[in-house]
Amino acid sequence: MIKLKDILLEIGDASAKPFPFKLKVGKSAEEHKATQDGYDFEMIYEFTTDKGTKYVVTLDMEHWSDGIRGDVDFGVQTAGGGFSYDDTNQQEVFRVMSTIKDIVFEFIEEWQDHYYIHNLEISPIKSTDGGDDDSEDPDLTVNRRGKLYLAYMRKNLSDLSKPYGVRVYTDYFHIEPLFSKPL
Repeated sequence: MIKLKDILLEIGDASAKPFPFKLKVGKSAEEHKATQDGYDFEMIYEFTTDKGTKYVVTLDMEHWSDGIRGDVDFGVQTAGGGFSYDDTNQQEVFRVMSTIKDIVFEFIEEWQDHYYIHNLEISPIKSTDGGDDDSEDPDLTVNRRGKLYLAYMRKNLSDLSKPYGVRVYTDYFHIEPLFSKPL
């Protein structure tokens, strides 16, 4: 039997073993800087859970004058090749969250040495009809999913080599550096 205390501890320390993941689309930061500095880019990672659920994690990045900014999206791949934000109810949430955290942290650790990462935006959205559409709920950061995301971010951002924090908005979070852009 899973107890609430065990769940809270897991959320707090993200100790669940992540699934192996692979970069499917995108270049290394060094390759990007050498060949396409100034262009927007996309990084797509994939992983499959022990129960066979295939996840796609996408980082859509844009170059701005003050650094790079991006959106982090993830979901379950659908039969049509898209992805859905719906819960899978496969009881793998902690390993999935741990894997997504590792993907985002791997990206930050590599890219922060080449670009100032102004922010990464994460929205705790969920499809409303089981399809690929977004929920229009205006209070996304205070729902159950939003609280889970926030707990993971707050607890684990200190593991990064440079200081980052989380800023909470009504319907999304920003992972932002707590240091100034180098001159």
